[in-house]
Amino acid sequence: MLFRNCRLITPWEDRANGWLRIHGDEIAALGHFQAPDTHPGETVVDLDGLILAPGFVDIHCHGAGGGKASDEQGIATMARFKARRGGTAFVPTRQSVEPEWLGLVEHFRQEPPHGALVLGAHVEGVYVNPVCIGGLSLERSRSAYKEGELDDVLARFRDTIALMTLSPEIPGGPELIRTLVANDVVASVGHSCVTWEEFQAAVSAGLSHATHLFNATRYGYPPPERGLSRARLDEMVMLTDDLTSEVICDGAHVHPIMLRLALKAKGLTRISLITDATFTAGLPEGRYARDDGEEVYARPDDVCRSVKDNRVLGSNLTMDRAVRNAVRLMGVELRQAVQMATINPARVTGMSSRMGSLEVGKEANLVAFDERLTVRLTCVRGVVVFDPEDRCPPCVHRRVVD
Repeated sequence: MLFRNCRLITPWEDRANGWLRIHGDEIAALGHFQAPDTHPGETVVDLDGLILAPGFVDIHCHGAGGGKASDEQGIATMARFKARRGGTAFVPTRQSVEPEWLGLVEHFRQEPPHGALVLGAHVEGVYVNPVCIGGLSLERSRSAYKEGELDDVLARFRDTIALMTLSPEIPGGPELIRTLVANDVVASVGHSCVTWEEFQAAVSAGLSHATHLFNATRYGYPPPERGLSRARLDEMVMLTDDLTSEVICDGAHVHPIMLRLALKAKGLTRISLITDATFTAGLPEGRYARDDGEEVYARPDDVCRSVKDNRVLGSNLTMDRAVRNAVRLMGVELRQAVQMATINPARVTGMSSRMGSLEVGKEANLVAFDERLTVRLTCVRGVVVFDPEDRCPPCVHRRVVD
């Protein structure tokens, strides 16, 4: 299949008059100016000047489009919704190490759903400090790690769990980090009021990522004397070059000034855009019930809030909006915003050799959008899965989601 007449965003440039050829599920060739001659029987898609970029990768998502990451139908719904918003891969996120759920995620990892690919599971909040519980469930959390208690889970699902968010300051925190790293699971700090000494010990143990920077963190020290200032997790992460981080770029969770500060401190390659979305992302404004029975109120242009006490319980963000917001709120170029939504999160999960950029030999996971960053076509592993304008003619390379 040959895409032509497009503006290509590669890791090195953003240029008009581009073309890209797919063979099977991989990118076979790409370039600019004169497109190559077509092969006999080759499907040709004229993008009419649209921007062609790598598909978005969301490494932190609890739900979307009415689907919840907790069940089979929900994950399948998320995959379809993600594809409609330019997503080609995501990591279902839940506060659970239950074998039934991890087995479900593994099933989708091996047998991809129709739409975006499932890269693995993000376990957020099982081992967290209850003081920083945020929108997580206190009943599902454990305030300490006992050596060996995850051995059975990791023996079965070490390839399934992509990331685990934890509080390093809980008893057994450093040992938990070492256990995760030994099993090739990314250890991420979040929902934490860690001290600098505890943070340094965690980094030495293998901590490598920070979950939703600036959210669900508190000071780990006693209140300072008046006139004195102390660091909390966010400042520690920004100071530590080796750590990657993620931000919810919806304009509500994090002030634009803080987004720009994080970018200045961490650099372009160490920040990933995420949604941290709940199942209400993409749904009409209204009231909805969470798995735990709590009623929430959601608006597409705002966060998801508890009806009971107005607490923030997640976002309604989508990855296409996150990219759009990054350009507007962080002051970056489109190519840089795309990088934070593609190759950076792919690198966090160890998938950057397969996806995240338009390069020969990588999976043909693509998104085409217009100047307003409205998604117009999505392609996953060489198959067009979203094409509302029928740019791709009927063929074996076209199987659109509902």
